[in-house]
Amino acid sequence: MSTTKKTFLFYCFSVCYFFCFAQKNNNIYEPFLSQKDRSFPFLVFSPTDNNSVFTIKPNLAKTASGFQFNSYKVLVNLKVNVFKKLYTKGNFQLAVSGLIDNQFVFREERSERFSGITHSLFNTDYFLYLHNDFVLNEHNFLRINLFHRSSHLGDDFLLKNEFTTITNPDYWANDPSNYETIEVLYAFNTKNIGVYTGVSYIIRTDSNRKKLTLQTGGVFKNFRSQSKFWQRVFIGYDVRFLENNNFNADFNGGIGYAFRNNNSLRLEYYNGHLPYSRLEREVKTSWVSLAYYYNLEL
Repeated sequence: MSTTKKTFLFYCFSVCYFFCFAQKNNNIYEPFLSQKDRSFPFLVFSPTDNNSVFTIKPNLAKTASGFQFNSYKVLVNLKVNVFKKLYTKGNFQLAVSGLIDNQFVFREERSERFSGITHSLFNTDYFLYLHNDFVLNEHNFLRINLFHRSSHLGDDFLLKNEFTTITNPDYWANDPSNYETIEVLYAFNTKNIGVYTGVSYIIRTDSNRKKLTLQTGGVFKNFRSQSKFWQRVFIGYDVRFLENNNFNADFNGGIGYAFRNNNSLRLEYYNGHLPYSRLEREVKTSWVSLAYYYNLEL
């Protein structure tokens, strides 16, 4: 193994060790909240929630667009979110967060310049959030989000596939994945169960994207067991209905294990439209993923 690969593997191991075991032990068995007690809980199994995660996703769908998956049906996601509280008074908290979601794809290229199995930065999504969070009481929470999203296919993916304004003029005519949204979320959280529901609406007036999204989900945790391992296990789900996808259900669910600082390792199953990319409407797919979630808070 080359020195570069050894250094890279050592770095990855060190980062994972730090995030798993080196942070404070505030909420031992609480995957619904972060280690610094954000005023509003995580949407644990939402593929679009503002969290940080590294994911490997073997693709299962035989009908996924050949444009995206034509050989090695493996996706790799690296999503990084940074969260910062700005103001807190009583039961109200104002915060900002930024999210970058990078998706890499392994596929077989057959062009004159590229051949064989290669990897490409397939797509990058950018989110910028303004969070208005309200703690209604011990178990009930309200969040009003204003956020911007922009989505961009990766340059190396475009180059390898000769995807240009000449070859695909209709694709570049408009961008349905750049918009601003107002979102209202409600969450209920107890020791053993956390559930949430929400609605969002695109407020950019010149967007040709259909504007309404509905979402709901939950997590079941802190199982009664003498085993400390099973006490840290949780299961959950998330379902979204996008008007832009004709309200077809996008489902994500799975099982996870919470480390002592609420970072977690999860096995998840997804079925629905791509939850990212300008190609989300035209690509419906499914995958099983192994995901490592970690917290980045300032």
